[in-house]
Amino acid sequence: MKNGHRTIGLLVSGIMDQFTESLCRGAMKACRNNDVDLMVFPGKYIDRDLSGQPEIMYEYQYNTIFEYAKSGQLDGLIVSAGNIGCFAGDERVREMLQGYGDIPTILVASKWDGYISVNYDNQSGVREGLEYLIDKMHCERFAMIGGPDGNTDARERKEIFVKVMEERGIPVNEQMFAYGSLDRDNPDECNLVLDNNPDVEAIFCVNDDTALGLYDIMRKRGLTPGKDIKVFGYDNTITGSKAQPSLSTVGSDAIYLGERVVLTMCEYLDGKTVESVVLPAKFVRRNSLGETFTEAEVGKLSEEIDTDRFFDEIFYRYANSNNEEGVRLRHVFKTLTEQLIYLAGHPDEKDVYKKRLMKNIDKFLDYNALEYADMDDLLLHIERVYEMACANTDDKNWKYEMRIVVDDIYQKIIHNMDFRAGNVRAERLDEVNDMKIFVKDSLNFRRGNDAAYAALLECVSWLKVKNAYLYTFEEPIAHLYREEFVRPENVLLKAYLHEGVLSTVPVNSQRMPVTNIFDNEFAKDSRCDFVLLPLFYSEMQYGLLLCDLTDSMFGNGEFLTNQLGAAVHMVELLKENELIQQRLEEMNTSLRENNIALDHLSKQDALTGIHNRRGYMDEAKELLAENKLSGQDTLVAYVDMNNLKVINDRYGHEDGDFSLKMISDVLKELTEEQGVVGRIGGDEYSFVLTMYNNMDEDSLERRIHAMFAARNRRSDKPYNVTVSVGLYKVESGSAVELEDALSFADEKLYVAKQNKVRTVEK
Repeated sequence: MKNGHRTIGLLVSGIMDQFTESLCRGAMKACRNNDVDLMVFPGKYIDRDLSGQPEIMYEYQYNTIFEYAKSGQLDGLIVSAGNIGCFAGDERVREMLQGYGDIPTILVASKWDGYISVNYDNQSGVREGLEYLIDKMHCERFAMIGGPDGNTDARERKEIFVKVMEERGIPVNEQMFAYGSLDRDNPDECNLVLDNNPDVEAIFCVNDDTALGLYDIMRKRGLTPGKDIKVFGYDNTITGSKAQPSLSTVGSDAIYLGERVVLTMCEYLDGKTVESVVLPAKFVRRNSLGETFTEAEVGKLSEEIDTDRFFDEIFYRYANSNNEEGVRLRHVFKTLTEQLIYLAGHPDEKDVYKKRLMKNIDKFLDYNALEYADMDDLLLHIERVYEMACANTDDKNWKYEMRIVVDDIYQKIIHNMDFRAGNVRAERLDEVNDMKIFVKDSLNFRRGNDAAYAALLECVSWLKVKNAYLYTFEEPIAHLYREEFVRPENVLLKAYLHEGVLSTVPVNSQRMPVTNIFDNEFAKDSRCDFVLLPLFYSEMQYGLLLCDLTDSMFGNGEFLTNQLGAAVHMVELLKENELIQQRLEEMNTSLRENNIALDHLSKQDALTGIHNRRGYMDEAKELLAENKLSGQDTLVAYVDMNNLKVINDRYGHEDGDFSLKMISDVLKELTEEQGVVGRIGGDEYSFVLTMYNNMDEDSLERRIHAMFAARNRRSDKPYNVTVSVGLYKVESGSAVELEDALSFADEKLYVAKQNKVRTVEK
């Protein structure tokens, strides 16, 4: 409990998908209403196979965030286990949950034996949608794009799909199914289900994101959703309702899910008896089924209009909500409906009531009503009210005038939508400009010191962040893919923002236990909604950012993480460079004091004893020129050590030096009297070698790796020293000079580095 507030942690898979955003917004609302602090831990997906996916190969670094939920500072923990573990087996997920020990834990959108959970009903809404397609749309050929088997929601939705098919006598086979990743990017799975089911009439997608991804693939194949194939999803997202055509779905508001799970946790912490909760979900028909409502349904004029029910269907964000904004909008919506009906029955009062009606339409739109409206249902509601209002009159002229009134309402709605679209474009341009400034400012430092960290924290204001804490580790941590992450015992608080005011922390006050990151001596006293983000670059972990969870963070949180991680990496490089410069100055001083021959040392690498860059370039050029004169070909090599950073950080700089010396020894043995070798950078080497006895690049590269393998076997070190190699052949008659040959070899080295050995342990 922090500053008198309970603190609840929320573990989610990422921060940018719409389900997570809605879940967090609901949790934030409930925490505000109950004076509870919220800490969001946006990891990714545990045990996801990232091999062969270079664009997301370091996504595993986000999962280290889950370790900090074990800090002992959380009163309760809410876990979206089904999403986090959708690529993992049940035992792996249970192992993760058990790792949080005695922290009271409730699952959301997932189920595991022994845990209280809050979920939406995965059966009734899906059944309703499938039965509508069978009974009303007369579909007989179905397919489904599901999710990973580790996701309980995906499993249950497949189970009800199969059950309905079997009940209705529709044959079920495995070709009807494909299994995606729960996000929009599933092109292979979408193509697979279309290829395997060329005559499919309707496809059920495990969620709306998957359905919208199917939209993309269908359009590329010349297919129109709703016309060629009927599609429906699950979640009732805003994006789905605004798609073209609007997506039929199963309504499950993740905002309400987030509210309910926090309320359940608060009751649990108060000592009340709580049980798992299953919230109802309803099938929502839209244009992706080819038609929204039948003509007969629109024509049921005798039915009494249930305004509250229509409001909940059209403005699903406000369903079951008693907040001021929702209550106000509901009241105006009801007033508009009543005024339209009254106007139709009182043509003699048309001037007064038409003016009132249009004034209320303006008020309705000023409340930003269309932001979360299902436009298909809203327009249908207006038409239904118009038909009902005019049902009791045969006056064609008055019906015509009422039609003009309805058209005026449509015009105002269209104008408002155009205005909103313009504002969205303007806001997006402003956001892009802010992002450019942020990128520039986040690299606006010249020294690797604490002032650089403060400058980084000052850059987050564009995301409306007013409170933030930037922690670094005492030493960077090398965390390789599939390795277990062990969080450090201590961290350094470099700088913090408090209500927009930036402060740096004195060196003697920076060090603190990692268990205090949510409640340090500089923490704000008021209630907070925070998000914890990792600061990493490639395989290296550098620290953490704890900051306000603002609206802007949902769309830009990962961009912020990536950019700040790169900036902290630059700070560390500058720090290392300054240490190197200091060592060089000390070395030069020592050389002068001992009167060592500077000319000799200027061509020799002090650590390895081989040529440095200057000495190497002179000798290599001479050998290349001699070979050209004598008609002999020459191999030029660029060699780069793998994982020097990891060895330095994990085993110490002495072992790093040992590795560099081993490389020089191997290359000296390789070249002997037939070539020249040099260390031309920190972990970069080069050699030129006279070609003889039908020597070729492939055999030489194999020989190099074999020599290193033999050395590693003889070494008593716990790690392997490995290199990546780029080779270029300069023929005797070629005009290529050494500098050009090195560039060509460097290009081949770059290709080789993509497949470098990333592990170091034997």
